Amino acid sequence: MAQNFEQFSQSDSRLLTIKEAADFLRISRRSLFYLISNGRLQTVKLSPRTTRISLKELQRLTEATFVAPASPFPPFNNDKREKKKPDASAKPETGNVNKRAKCRMTPASDIAPEGVTHDSYYTLAEVMRKFGIKYGRFYEVRNRFQLPSVHAWGTTAFRKEDVEEAIAKYNEEQGKAQTEAYYTCFDIMQKYGLGKTQVRRFAETHGVRIKKAKGGRANLYLKADWEAARKKAEKTSASTKAKRS
Repeated sequence: MAQNFEQFSQSDSRLLTIKEAADFLRISRRSLFYLISNGRLQTVKLSPRTTRISLKELQRLTEATFVAPASPFPPFNNDKREKKKPDASAKPETGNVNKRAKCRMTPASDIAPEGVTHDSYYTLAEVMRKFGIKYGRFYEVRNRFQLPSVHAWGTTAFRKEDVEEAIAKYNEEQGKAQTEAYYTCFDIMQKYGLGKTQVRRFAETHGVRIKKAKGGRANLYLKADWEAARKKAEKTSASTKAKRS
């Protein structure tokens, strides 16, 4: 609440501007006006447009609210200036060593569970290199055959017998182990000059046994069935005989 200048005694004659009062309390001018509007801080109206705050009023507020007033000279902190005195009894360290390392840890590339050796396990990189398989393809093999794994040498390792058996089964499913017994669709198209749809329809019409490969995305046609169906079709279809020749 504002008071007239005459109401203050000579001891209260030191008046501060709004900016000086805000700096004294270490608050913003907006916060200072908030204190004035709430009646927690009394002001002195020198004129309709001039407002001042007595130093005594600010000191009263700081004592009541435990606000530390600003000081032109901040307190000197000797602790920051003190240097740690060297210990004369300590033995000086020499050499290029890591002074913070209290012990030397074994590298992760040398750690493996008991019983896991390079003679009985493949690392992931070794599997990809030995069998010429990409990571995505081996991930498919691993999930399909539920290959167990262990964490060794800082990576994932698999038992050699499990990997070899799973990849052999996978290759068999893909038709890689039966290239002599099966035609791919491309083989038939190239050999007989047929289209992809013609190959599929002919196989379905004549009962050629089909094996799925590449996760069901490709068909393998049994050569024996295909050749038998071709010979049978040649006897009744002139177009089939012409394509055969």
